[in-house]
Amino acid sequence: MKYLVVRAKNYQLSIIKYKPAIETKFSDNPKIHLLQALAADPIFSEAHFQLALMYQLESDHKSAENHFLKAIESDSLQILEIEKWGKKLLQKCQFQNAKVLFMKAQDKKYHCSRVNIKLANHYKNQNKLAKAQTCLKNSIDLDPSSSKAHRDLGILLLQQKRNDVARLHIEKALDLDYSDCLSHLNLGMIMKQSKDYVDAEVHFLTALDINPKYSVCMLELAHLQLIMKNKIEAKKYYRKARKISPDINHAELDKVFG
Repeated sequence: MKYLVVRAKNYQLSIIKYKPAIETKFSDNPKIHLLQALAADPIFSEAHFQLALMYQLESDHKSAENHFLKAIESDSLQILEIEKWGKKLLQKCQFQNAKVLFMKAQDKKYHCSRVNIKLANHYKNQNKLAKAQTCLKNSIDLDPSSSKAHRDLGILLLQQKRNDVARLHIEKALDLDYSDCLSHLNLGMIMKQSKDYVDAEVHFLTALDINPKYSVCMLELAHLQLIMKNKIEAKKYYRKARKISPDINHAELDKVFG
């Protein structure tokens, strides 16, 4: 049975005939469809990305990493190719067509940035922090407006006790997305460590305004109130956090109120 497949060559559409070597029955397994898509187009970056996420859920870390890296490689190659053709069109004064290609290249950069963030999380879960940090820096290079990349890099740096650089990235994340609870929480934690208690309280309260059931933030706010000698307020937030998340704990607070 023959299939018509639309392919892009030099970014002009053409139709070719394709005949699979083996006929396969329809399957409702998405992994099979993604693998078939990659058999037809090995540089289909979104297929690699989705496969990586599936392997990640299955705890097949090696296959997940492999497909994350292939997605990044595919995006990177296509970005270079699209930009090359865009520059050629500029030289021919085909400005509108060049603009279309540069916009496609930018979309690829956004996609590649998101893949880098997911790969960074994958590395972080395996305690490969240097690789995670590299991925997040690559993500920011590809998309400087990614609040998630700035935030995740800031959190990673905070865990390495590089508070000054961490603060810069988390503040940038909030400049890009002020509604992100996790950025407010971590910036509040940095300020608490710096003994900037007033601003720390502002960020903890802002996080709770956005998500009133953010129990981790309640514990941090309770601890801050304890440091500020507001024991009644500290107890209130501690009890509320424990009510929402009974298994949550904080060594110092548990010692005082547990």
